[in-house]
Amino acid sequence: MISLEIPSDEYGIRYEKIREFLKVQGLGALFVYSPPAEHKWGQTAHVAYLTGWANHDRIVDSVVVVPAVGQPALIFAGLPFMQEQVADVSPMKDIRLVQAVDPNAVAMAKGKGGSSGARDFVAETLAILSENGIRQQDIGVVGIERMPVPFYESLAAGFGNSLRRVDDIVEHLRGNKSPAELALMRKAAALSDSGFQTMLEIARPGMRGIEILAEMERTVRREGADHAKYWMASGPPTSWNDARLDIKPHLRVLGAGDLMAACSYVVYKGYWCHGQRTGTLQQPSAELSQTFAAARQSQDAGLDLLRAGVPIGRVAKTIKEVAMELGMPLQGGRIGHGIGMDYSEQPVPLTEANETVLEEGMTCVIHAAYSLPETGKLFVPLGDVCHVTANGPEFLMQFGRDLFCAGQ
Repeated sequence: MISLEIPSDEYGIRYEKIREFLKVQGLGALFVYSPPAEHKWGQTAHVAYLTGWANHDRIVDSVVVVPAVGQPALIFAGLPFMQEQVADVSPMKDIRLVQAVDPNAVAMAKGKGGSSGARDFVAETLAILSENGIRQQDIGVVGIERMPVPFYESLAAGFGNSLRRVDDIVEHLRGNKSPAELALMRKAAALSDSGFQTMLEIARPGMRGIEILAEMERTVRREGADHAKYWMASGPPTSWNDARLDIKPHLRVLGAGDLMAACSYVVYKGYWCHGQRTGTLQQPSAELSQTFAAARQSQDAGLDLLRAGVPIGRVAKTIKEVAMELGMPLQGGRIGHGIGMDYSEQPVPLTEANETVLEEGMTCVIHAAYSLPETGKLFVPLGDVCHVTANGPEFLMQFGRDLFCAGQ
């Protein structure tokens, strides 16, 4: 039984906007590529945005072909059982299995002579154009930044001069979230919060960081997350300069009064939350309070400007200038990034040089990276996923933004 998180008519609106783009560009179709969902740090979600196949069942190369005339089609190189997985979550009617470009892919094996009886991505796309009477028109391609070189080479050889790299209309459309999308992002944020709440409840002196993180991730996965990973930095109570940030397993044994910072990577039905919070174990720290206050003051100065109609560069410049005044310069100049169906998406980059004007419906995470005064070590004490509105940011996470004290 199909279970749609996004209403079917919303997909229809997305396709229609793409068709309008095709008309302006004089194209017969748009070829929209995404790698498997497990490729976390780049564009993985164009196909998810156009089909609803956003979960981690999508472990193969996949494409949506949106013709200028006719219905869109989902094409993927996989195994027949995956068609049932698609049908559980997607309103797509035209779903086609093809040969994989990668010989190691989880896909139908080729028989003797290199054929499995199925067409490849190029042949299937050309068949879609022929079925709709637009075989002679050019084909635009997007998603190329995360496309494997052999995959692109197969397209270039098969489509020849009819293949055109075009502005990424799907990336642009994804930048503004609908109410249905925001509801899923709020749920992802609530799951992220539950992991942090678990940390408060179970952390005790004598535990290794990895033990705390395992319980946080267990809570979030049990509540239905597609993906859940937390990292932690910790250090002795008198100096954050001695803290260690470990994205790998955090093996340090924590003691009373230790500094703690944790970061979430949570995905729910294809939508991300990436939050950061800082505090201590059982006892407060005056040293951390002073350092954290400066970081929060600068970040809040930028958040006060985060509203529709304000250039991104103005927000970033404000955070940078206040941080400099307080003796904590930024590292790299980036104050965060857009977030949604991918960890990083439009609007990007959130830097002083970006003149893009914020719009209602955009979502981003603000997590400025500071340099500690004594050593210049990285300090990222606070990160918030925000929905941009005309009146300022809606904080999707509800977990407190002040310093926490775990294990009390």
